[in-house]
Amino acid sequence: GWAKKLTGVATMTVGSVGLSGDFFRAFAGDTSQPVGLERLMVRLERGDFDLVGVGRALISNPEWAIHIAEGDQAALMPFTTADLGTLD
Repeated sequence: GWAKKLTGVATMTVGSVGLSGDFFRAFAGDTSQPVGLERLMVRLERGDFDLVGVGRALISNPEWAIHIAEGDQAALMPFTTADLGTLD
C-alpha cells in the first residue's frame, strides 16, 4: 500500500495469495494450506493495490479462480513441492 500512496501509480500485490505458507518455505518442503481471502479483500477494497497476482495456488488448483468466484473454498487443495512436478 505504501508504494501506491507514495507514487500514485497502479500497484499489484503477490505472494502467498490464498495460502498459509510463504514461497521460500515451500521449497524447503513445507506444505501450504488454503486460507481465506478476507484480509486480502480488506486491503484491496481499501485501495492499497489495484491488482492481485496468484501463483502457487494455481499450480495445485488450476481452477482456483473459478472455485473462489463460486465461493467453494472447500474444493481448494494444499500446495506441496510435489505439485511443481506437474508443470510441463
